[in-house]
Amino acid sequence: MSEHSKPGFVDTVATAFLRRRLQSRRLRAAAVRGLTGISAGSGGRLQMDFDHSATPFAQVSPWLAAHTSEIEAAPAPPADPLRVPSLSIVVMVVGSRGDVQPFIPIARRLAERHRVRVATHREFRPMVEQAGLEFYPLGGNPHQLMEYIVKTGGSILPTRVDQIWEDVPKKRAMIAEILESTWRACTESDPERPGARPFRADAIVANPPSYGHIHCAEALHIPLHMIFTMPWTATCAFPHPFANIDPGAHRPVESFFSYGIVDLLVWAGIGDLVDAFRTKTLGLPAVALTDGAALLDDHEVPFTYLWPESLVPKPPEWGPHIELANFVQYAQAQAYEPPPALLDFLAAGEAPIYVGFGSVVAEDPAALTRTIFRALGEAGARGVVSRGWAHLGGEAPPPNVYLIDDCPHDWLFPRCRAVCHHGGAGTTAAGLRAGLPTVIVPFFGDQFFWGRIVADAGAGPESIPIRRLDIEHLTAAFDACRRPKIRERATELGALLRASDGAELAARSVERHLPALVMCCSADPRHLAVVYCDTCDVRLCEACGREAHSGHLVHPYRYVDWGGRAPRGLFAELGELMGDAALALQAGLAEFLPSHGSASGDEPSRADRGGPVRKLRRWLTSR
Repeated sequence: MSEHSKPGFVDTVATAFLRRRLQSRRLRAAAVRGLTGISAGSGGRLQMDFDHSATPFAQVSPWLAAHTSEIEAAPAPPADPLRVPSLSIVVMVVGSRGDVQPFIPIARRLAERHRVRVATHREFRPMVEQAGLEFYPLGGNPHQLMEYIVKTGGSILPTRVDQIWEDVPKKRAMIAEILESTWRACTESDPERPGARPFRADAIVANPPSYGHIHCAEALHIPLHMIFTMPWTATCAFPHPFANIDPGAHRPVESFFSYGIVDLLVWAGIGDLVDAFRTKTLGLPAVALTDGAALLDDHEVPFTYLWPESLVPKPPEWGPHIELANFVQYAQAQAYEPPPALLDFLAAGEAPIYVGFGSVVAEDPAALTRTIFRALGEAGARGVVSRGWAHLGGEAPPPNVYLIDDCPHDWLFPRCRAVCHHGGAGTTAAGLRAGLPTVIVPFFGDQFFWGRIVADAGAGPESIPIRRLDIEHLTAAFDACRRPKIRERATELGALLRASDGAELAARSVERHLPALVMCCSADPRHLAVVYCDTCDVRLCEACGREAHSGHLVHPYRYVDWGGRAPRGLFAELGELMGDAALALQAGLAEFLPSHGSASGDEPSRADRGGPVRKLRRWLTSR
């Protein structure tokens, strides 16, 4: 082999990257081939049934081993972040208040070195601006999102005809609105602040439900970093939070498969909206069916998860582009002035149990309130009950209960002896950080995951799903919080969580994964490269390009090529794998996707003829 025909370092790295992508795609194809059915399980999670005699299952173990081996061999980022120039970073967050709050301390840490704007729902503007951060309003209404999730029982896909016809169009319209607003968040000044400074993002930090993140990053050729409070990357260690697979049982293959299947179902529901956003707004090509559900995975987009290794260890299937930080505390205690009546109640007896369900909407607030009041009484406990979006406390409370509205967890929880809540990541973090025994009443999604984590850690009793909540179970859980072993374990765990700063760890993770070496001006590394001089073959900042390279062949320069090509020799293997994925989809996917047709079998409406599920079914049956 001649010297010129030997693969260079870049080709070697690219080949290894694409080999990892191939392994991931084979595993996703096997998941769909082995899937025999899917339905709504407990808590609205997806019940997945697999045929273990299917051909792909015989090959899954060696494939998983090969995938893990490839991941472990991937190059790690530098331990300490390389110096990068000051950037304009947009932080996109879609969700409830509890979803947004952890991003504020992270954004503040990044803002010490960069210009940062937080793009989220309009109602959170005061919270963001009070933290001294720039704001941009994203589309979508968090109240309506939460109401939809509760109405469908936490299910990703609706399970009743009335939900399909009434709620899905509304939710899809909201997602389209969110998508459009993510592009404006990257490129426009704040529309609600006259005279606001122009903005163009150099990097994006986002949570997965903000949807537009990777597409905006591709259009701008800039880096993307994902941050989330629940697992979103395939692993054998635990199933996807939306999958009804018992994480207490060791079912590694099903757990790993659940992530790809959930991704595929979500893409089936929004793929046409994303493609419209890409083609009409961003000027990008549409995404192929077999690609759309796996964009983050295939591109190995860096992820930082907001929990500590001491609580949920990093699985071996997660490569060096995935890091664990810690829970992030959104500090509010210092500015809080408690009402005198609350102080009097806290001083009048034993420390209370906090009970609250945050941004979750309750189906029957009155019945849930009565259950809480009775259980506190029978457990001989005092309680501070938060009204929240569940609207608890519609009736007068008994003497052992005090009702509150908004109250900072970092002020209240140190004054309690236990907490009982829905299992949202933020509330779970605050309770554990305070060293408190924790009772979780999950409603949907990752709340079941956190219920299992708390119980396995010994910091609380088994969780009580909302549909099984009654006076007897809740009283027993409150009693369990007095057990010495649970109290001691909660105290130990609290000390561990307080030992490191999650916001700083997350901010450093973002900077560590930036492509710093290609973002700096070649002539002056203190500044960001914005143009490339073909004449001199160098990256240049605006000043250097204007002063020293006038008259040269110069064009705009960005840092990330999201559409990179495979090295020569891998195209055949990629083509074969794409065929595998298509065959897998044909073999199983059409059988479990719901139809948008009416229950009576009438001709679907005009809007439904172009719906994503129907398009997907037509594609499958045409193969």
